[in-house]
Amino acid sequence: MGMGHVHRHQVGRYGESIAHDFLVRRGAHILGRNVRIGRGEIDLVIRHDGEVIAVEVKTIVETPWSIDPLDHFTTAKAAQVARLGRAHDPPVTRIDAVGVALSERGVAVRWLVGAA
Repeated sequence: MGMGHVHRHQVGRYGESIAHDFLVRRGAHILGRNVRIGRGEIDLVIRHDGEVIAVEVKTIVETPWSIDPLDHFTTAKAAQVARLGRAHDPPVTRIDAVGVALSERGVAVRWLVGAA
């Protein structure tokens, strides 16, 4: 396990904390964080406006050549989160994604509702 993995892990956890606070400020109730289902994991499970929602969080440290963090939320990842969400109790009714971009200018957060 190289240093890159440790750094990415720390960045990912930090991004999840930012997403957690962002969603709570917008009225979400956090049902779980890093929810293990079999061998998979859902970053956040929230209840918002009566729906149980699985939230995938994608975090990047911005560079001049960065892409949108939500571009990392691939079709394959969406399918995996949907599959895990069906196995969650209660089953999730929606899949959202939150993109977190960290830079010298601060933090940018984008919530993509119904991402999958």
